[in-house]
Amino acid sequence: MKKAMAMAGVLPMAMLAGMMVSAQTQTTLNVRDLVELELHTHTEVTDKMHDGWTSILLVTGGTEERGPQDVLGGHTIMARRHAVQIAQKLGKTFVAPILPIAVNATGLNASREMADQPGAMQMPADVFKQVQLAEIDSLARSGFKDIYVMGDHGGGQAEMKEAAGEMDKKWSAKGTRVYYVSDFYNKTHDDVDLYLYERKLPIAGHGAMMETSEMLYYEPAPGIYVRPTYKTVPFDPTGQTPEQWKAARDARRAREAAIAAGNPPPAAAGRGGGGRGRGQDPNAPPRVNNGVTGDPRPSTREIGKDLIDITVNNAVNEIRKLKAARGTM
Repeated sequence: MKKAMAMAGVLPMAMLAGMMVSAQTQTTLNVRDLVELELHTHTEVTDKMHDGWTSILLVTGGTEERGPQDVLGGHTIMARRHAVQIAQKLGKTFVAPILPIAVNATGLNASREMADQPGAMQMPADVFKQVQLAEIDSLARSGFKDIYVMGDHGGGQAEMKEAAGEMDKKWSAKGTRVYYVSDFYNKTHDDVDLYLYERKLPIAGHGAMMETSEMLYYEPAPGIYVRPTYKTVPFDPTGQTPEQWKAARDARRAREAAIAAGNPPPAAAGRGGGGRGRGQDPNAPPRVNNGVTGDPRPSTREIGKDLIDITVNNAVNEIRKLKAARGTM
């Protein structure tokens, strides 16, 4: 007891809490409930694969500026937690180690030697694709039969899709299929923006409502992932009103429906925006260059839970459709 009290005087509370959780886990751990690949021994993985655990999620996170209020590792934190929940819903599904570096981290400018804000990390697109190919190849060689590729970061989505397609062609004859899960990122962001629009909350942005609310929900103690300054932080406006965002979304959805029906609109119709990021309005207020676009101030844990459910359900639903289409349900 004296030793424990002495340690409490020199170790940060978060570290002590982690040690306590770790000690508790040693006595309550049930390997059958684990989904993270990296927390298993190779013999445990082998045993579970023999029991039908041959599906795995390969998810990319990211490390980048997210304003003075949200931690740099937000993409990786959210990617891991989303993936665990998805795997648990699917059943008998592993989660591969989360890659914490993606493509085109916000704030990095190719023409500059340094980022606008410190801490952002990225890979060139071609290198990122090679990493995806290597990861998929490793999992296929390990014996996984269904590999689902997705990412929490916008940069790299095209490379994930390409890598999944190439690896599927390489491994399908050997009984392994590789899938790109688009809805995890693309449909989710559209659905999240609509959720915010319907509740008259600030739409879109980087380091704004979505990320801040989700990390508020996930953080193990107040202030660990989101600093209290999120309630007062200055931010760069997105340049779109909610009405402009809704009109652009409706126009985009109408074009998508027309294309699906075989009636593509004229090229001059242009592209509808999702309202994510700063607009080009010359009358917009001066830029606040701190990594935040959009308003994070109304964020709450409760909103975070709803947005997490959107992400998880979108991925689960698409994965089930992909499996059904290929007869692997």
